[in-house]
Amino acid sequence: MKKNLLVIVSAGFALFSMFFGSGNLVFPIGVGVESGGHYLMASFGIFCTGVVFPLLGMLGMTLYEGDLSKFFRWFGKKGVFLFSFLALSLMGPFGVLARCLTVIHGALKLLVPTASLSVTSLTICLLIYLMVVNKNRIVTILGTILTPFLLLSILAIIFFALGRANLPELQFSTNLDAFKNGFFKGYQTMDLVTSFFFAKFVIKHLKASDAKGEEQEAPLKVFLKASLIGAALLYAVYFALVVLGSLYAPMLVNVPPQEMFGRIALETLGSFGAPCVSLAVSLACLTTTIALTSLFADFLRKDVLQGKIGNKLAILITLTIAFFVSNLAFAGIAKFLGPILEAIYPVLITLTVINIGYGLYKRKTSVAIVE
Repeated sequence: MKKNLLVIVSAGFALFSMFFGSGNLVFPIGVGVESGGHYLMASFGIFCTGVVFPLLGMLGMTLYEGDLSKFFRWFGKKGVFLFSFLALSLMGPFGVLARCLTVIHGALKLLVPTASLSVTSLTICLLIYLMVVNKNRIVTILGTILTPFLLLSILAIIFFALGRANLPELQFSTNLDAFKNGFFKGYQTMDLVTSFFFAKFVIKHLKASDAKGEEQEAPLKVFLKASLIGAALLYAVYFALVVLGSLYAPMLVNVPPQEMFGRIALETLGSFGAPCVSLAVSLACLTTTIALTSLFADFLRKDVLQGKIGNKLAILITLTIAFFVSNLAFAGIAKFLGPILEAIYPVLITLTVINIGYGLYKRKTSVAIVE
């Protein structure tokens, strides 16, 4: 029983840390700034696209045992390959992975104002390489080591920041406007897309645990319990960040999105805020970059190059691309990601719901036949 609980908690923390990356720390604050004081509805909007849909994606993939070809069977074999290549490229070195490097640089500039983007990106890439090489320990590292530090540092900043501000006055925007803004800004986190690929890490983690010796449905039950932990952690942090953005909106009007969290911390914690922000942002991004690097490198090695290169070289190529793309900076990367995500998200949401319904129907039918 204790081992099962440990597996559930570890997997839940891993879900949180996998999803909580650069965009998840940046966009909720921006949503709060633009909420006009309607922070509750704004946070509910980002809850839908940043928490509910990604976990539905994970659930769907769990029902299909993490098999991407079965989940996207409607696309055909070539369609699955092209979708995987596009999604992993945007999640990886051409999009989110590179974006994480720019956000880490922004955080470190609070400590070292003269730090250059290229030097910071290169240093972080080397660190990621060392951690991804031993990919069998990814879930363990994320769930039991990095996540507690990440949560503590973020919560410390949120605690002090919330205690130093007054509730915002409602402005011209409406609850519906705030909800819609949070909902569509949630696309930018790309968490639904990443859920299709992150699922295999969690499934492997559950299969490797002692829970695999129980009923056949036990891994699914364990996942559902772990997802509740992950969802609760994600929404709690999102809600707090949206509230912070709403509370400190007047001083954040002309501040770039990736610098808002740092500005709030410096305002509330003074000189102590810089190391706290650097730690929180760096860990938030680092936990995501580990998984993204491993995913793209595996796809590059196995599916694109058909095993013609080794794992280490695939990781090196992935991080090299990310290093060069990161020099476009946060705004440059976000500019081409936005339109693509707005086009593909409705399709992916619909497909996810259909697949979950079909998967649950098949499971119920097979159980009825056995009985």
